[in-house]
Amino acid sequence: MGRGPFFVKLIWRAGFRALHTGHASFGKSLQRRYDMEIVNIQMLKPFMIALFLGALLGLERTFASRFDHDVDDYLGGIRTYSLVALFGSLASFMAREYYPELLPLSFIGIVALTAVSYCVGFIKFNEGGITTEISLAICFMTGVAVERERLVLAIFITITTALVLHMKEYIGRLTERLEAEDIRATLKFAIITFIILVIDPNNTIYLKDIAPFAGGLFDRFPELAEVKVINTFNVWLMVVLISGIGYSGYIAIKILGARKGIGLTGFLGGLVSSTATTLTFSRRSRDDGGRESLEYRAYALAVLLACSTMFHRILVEVMVVNPALVPRLSAVMGAMGAAGFMVCFVLWKGGGSEKGDEVPLNNPFNIMPAVKFGLLYAAIVFAAQLMEAAAGDGGLYVMSVVTGLSDVDAITLTMSQIARDDPSKAELATVSITLATFSNTVMKAGMALFLGAPRFRRLTLTGFGITLLAGAAALALVVALF
Repeated sequence: MGRGPFFVKLIWRAGFRALHTGHASFGKSLQRRYDMEIVNIQMLKPFMIALFLGALLGLERTFASRFDHDVDDYLGGIRTYSLVALFGSLASFMAREYYPELLPLSFIGIVALTAVSYCVGFIKFNEGGITTEISLAICFMTGVAVERERLVLAIFITITTALVLHMKEYIGRLTERLEAEDIRATLKFAIITFIILVIDPNNTIYLKDIAPFAGGLFDRFPELAEVKVINTFNVWLMVVLISGIGYSGYIAIKILGARKGIGLTGFLGGLVSSTATTLTFSRRSRDDGGRESLEYRAYALAVLLACSTMFHRILVEVMVVNPALVPRLSAVMGAMGAAGFMVCFVLWKGGGSEKGDEVPLNNPFNIMPAVKFGLLYAAIVFAAQLMEAAAGDGGLYVMSVVTGLSDVDAITLTMSQIARDDPSKAELATVSITLATFSNTVMKAGMALFLGAPRFRRLTLTGFGITLLAGAAALALVVALF
């Protein structure tokens, strides 16, 4: 009798262990199945992404064929491009896993199909363009890039290709409006840029290198020996930056036309030259007889838009040269830009002509203006170091105000580099750049005051005053907080 409970307990424990083991095995089976499902989903992901990217290109081609009869829409739309991208991913996968020669053979097949399509289109429509055929081959390679885990590259290529395809009308308009001198100036600038940025050894010349005879002076003032005189590579790099920003606005004006609206003219003029825009519309606020133009409100809008755009252009320049300075400077430039845009909004709501007007802007890639800016920038860099060594921060502030009267970009780049080399001078750079923008804004207000008609200058001076007050308040806040 005594052994009965013992056997019952033994059987109970054995059954419990068997049940527990069964549950564990069942759980492991579920886990393995779940892991396999995750693996399968991960395997399908590149193919789904390729389908999406191909559909994006196909959507652009479908849209273009609907509104542009010159587009050979018979080649395909969303379905064709999606399948071509999927084919690229599948060919890449099969080549990597099984048959390496399958990928080049697949690409040759796509090229052959596009060649046949081109021949049919040429015979049927008498057209010689191969834009759509090339885009189909790019779509195939995009699918390959996705499968090879080059997702960023694939997305970039897809978006860029779609934009280039969609900009057919604008590119055609640009080629019609560009003059031979624009092409020559751009090519000359590109050649000089290549020579300097590729061949130049990127060496900095210091004051001690060109003035060895002043050894006694350097013993007395050792900080002068390390003053940078010039670095041609860096100087021309800054020229390319400023000219590139200006050129984007110049090309936009060429594509869209300066008569698309006074607001657009002012905004794009601010990218190229806010000073030239201010000068042009200040003069045009009076008609030929010396009387006040009825378009004075629209002209004031263009001037204030150009000057407000300048503040954001400065932020872009600083972001390229010294991103660490942007948080400090964005508060000041953002406040001035926002104040200017709010005044522009009030002027726009108040009515006025929407007619655009031509602004005489030079190609920013013209050699002589670029060289002049480079010389000015090099001189300001050299002078800034001398002023800092001789007069400290006060000397830099004075120089910022003086140079800002003629050009705000050079001092912006100079102070950004100084703060980049020595982060402790971030506040110095912020104040100096802000002072330069203040003096530049005051100079433009002077243009409006002396050249503009009475009601035009009343509007522009009010806008400039609000902008300066916003900048001063923001600068005081930045200095107090940082």
